[in-house]
Amino acid sequence: MMSIIFSFMGLILMNFMLSWEIRFWYMMLMSFFSLKFLNMEVWGSMFMSYFYCDNMSGVLINLTFWISGLMMLASNYSIKVMNNKSVNFSFVVVLLCMMVILYFVSSNVMYFYIFFEVSLIPTLMLIIGWGYQPERLQAGMYMMLYTISASLPLLMSLLMLGYMYKSFNMVLIGYLNCMNILYNVNIFWFLGVMTAFLVKLPMFSVHLWLPKAHVEAPIAGSMILAGVLLKLGGYGILRLLTVFFLNDVFVSKILMVMSLWGGVITAAICVGQSDIKSLIAYSSVGHMGMMLAGVLSKFMWGWEGGMLMMISHGFCSSGLFCLANLIYEKFKSRSLYLYGGMLNVNSIMCLWWFLFCIGNMGAPPSINLVSEIMLFCSMFMYSSVYLIVIIIMVFLGGLYNLVMFISTQHGSVMNYMNGNCVNNSSEYLLLFLHFYPMLFFILNIGYLNKIFLF
Repeated sequence: MMSIIFSFMGLILMNFMLSWEIRFWYMMLMSFFSLKFLNMEVWGSMFMSYFYCDNMSGVLINLTFWISGLMMLASNYSIKVMNNKSVNFSFVVVLLCMMVILYFVSSNVMYFYIFFEVSLIPTLMLIIGWGYQPERLQAGMYMMLYTISASLPLLMSLLMLGYMYKSFNMVLIGYLNCMNILYNVNIFWFLGVMTAFLVKLPMFSVHLWLPKAHVEAPIAGSMILAGVLLKLGGYGILRLLTVFFLNDVFVSKILMVMSLWGGVITAAICVGQSDIKSLIAYSSVGHMGMMLAGVLSKFMWGWEGGMLMMISHGFCSSGLFCLANLIYEKFKSRSLYLYGGMLNVNSIMCLWWFLFCIGNMGAPPSINLVSEIMLFCSMFMYSSVYLIVIIIMVFLGGLYNLVMFISTQHGSVMNYMNGNCVNNSSEYLLLFLHFYPMLFFILNIGYLNKIFLF
């Protein structure tokens, strides 16, 4: 528990560091620190009355530290360093990081809910305070309306479940359920508990807030949305399905069909997108739909693949948003029609585009391939009919990533692009630190076997 306390003290002190280089390397140090000391073997190893940390939350805490450090590095040019706006930006990033970590380590159901909702406030501040277009107000309103509307049923359901079990402690409730002290959970409680997490994930049909938020958010907002905040919904689903045993309700089959169908539809939408940030945002909806379908299949491979999909998607999608932002800062446009021929202008960036595009489509040797294989196998074991949907999703996933790569790198070179494509070492470092864990995490793939061995 002392490691979490020291982490929070370090996050508070980081706000007073003036140089962005110091902030970035400090967050990288914190991520290694969390990887060393938060690698717990059993659920409740760091258990107190209100907080605990296990492998499932520990790896997501490490992801939060890592992405937060990269947010500092990615924003060093768009946010001026030596003025009050930079200090406010760092404060918002630190506040958001603290709220997300407290959410991951909460064992009390009510604290779990409170930090889930409070994390919306720094996100809204990032979108409205440092967004690019006037439409950021509408994007913030969409995000708040979707998430807050779905959070009231979650609060009521958690209060009723806590009253029914006479406890709000998830560890104690999990032990009671393992002892077969079960209560009948009907479809309304299932939807009440799951709806807020499905919106946050987001599941297809409640996803419209995500493309708007991504398009209008600054680079740091897009990185934290894709890398960490979508994982709040996935972690909540995994944790509460484990604690309350809610996955025996018939509506889970309907949610699986909606998730897979949504993955196909969003992949088809990605093929026709012209806005590059919107394309990456819709691909996130498809990947999280695959993750949800694998989790609801009730197979261990589905759960392990869903957890690995969250980790791999956090790095890959955040890296793609960084690449899109590097192009936007140089050409002041997000339209794929205005890019082209960048292979002839900057071949090193073409290599990074290629690596992240093949990672996003699930090509080896990235961990995206392992996660998709696990998820597809679990869905095929659940029903052989899903094989047709899996084939369509794999084809469309490769198609829209190839369209994105070819549109940006091939073709004729625009006249205004000749003198604007110079990159510095910090941008290459930013991309390398996104790709490195996505590539080398495959060497420690047995880590997932420890996550769900309660």
